[in-house]
Amino acid sequence: LEDIKQNYGTEPADLVVNEYISPEVVMTPAEAFYKPSELLSLEKCRGRIATESVMCYPPGIPILAPGERVTPEILEYIQYAREKGSLLTGTEDPEVRQLYVMLE
Repeated sequence: LEDIKQNYGTEPADLVVNEYISPEVVMTPAEAFYKPSELLSLEKCRGRIATESVMCYPPGIPILAPGERVTPEILEYIQYAREKGSLLTGTEDPEVRQLYVMLE
C-alpha cells in the first residue's frame, strides 16, 4: 500500500473541486446517442448537443452526457480537470480534445 501511495497518491489540494454544473438537458441520452453526429474540437462544440459522455475521475461523475448542451461552464470544467491531472474518459477521443456532437 505504501508503494501505491508513493507512486499514485495525490495531495488533497490536487484533487478536482466537486462543483455541480447544472446540465441543460435537450433530449434523452438514447435519442442523442442515435442521432447523426460529427466530431469537433472542444472549442467548436460550444452550444451544440453532445452525443457522447465525458466522465471525470476523481470524483467519478459525468461532466457531460448525451443529450446535454455543451456550455461554457462544461468546457471550463473539462479544462480545469485536465489541468489538475484528472482522468477524463467516455469519449472516442482518448485525450478528450474532440467530442461527438449532433449534426445541426
